[in-house]
Amino acid sequence: MKSMHRISIVVPVYNEAAVLTALYSQLVAVVELYEYDYEIILIDDGSHDESLRILQTWANHNTRIKVLALSRNFGHQAAVSAGLYYATGDAVIIIDADLQDPPEAIPSFVAAWDRGYDVV
Repeated sequence: MKSMHRISIVVPVYNEAAVLTALYSQLVAVVELYEYDYEIILIDDGSHDESLRILQTWANHNTRIKVLALSRNFGHQAAVSAGLYYATGDAVIIIDADLQDPPEAIPSFVAAWDRGYDVV
């Protein structure tokens, strides 16, 4: 399944260094397997661990990754709002960095969107 649209994936991050490697490998594997035109917007919500450094390293190696760093912890919804503001895709998918929302669900979301659903 290949979407002809650009998708933005917004991921708020707060002290998630321990799971970020798994997030990156799963998320990038899904979007590249399905050959989506995509961007990943990662919002560091004032983390105190190595999360921001890890995100910046990814962005330095993958131009489809954008990192926003909030000056302090504003909370999940504020981080999501910041990501939505900077998203440039035709559709936005919001997932949690802790993999509570599995990246493997993205193709089914995009398929429903391609069938005409506005909110999936």
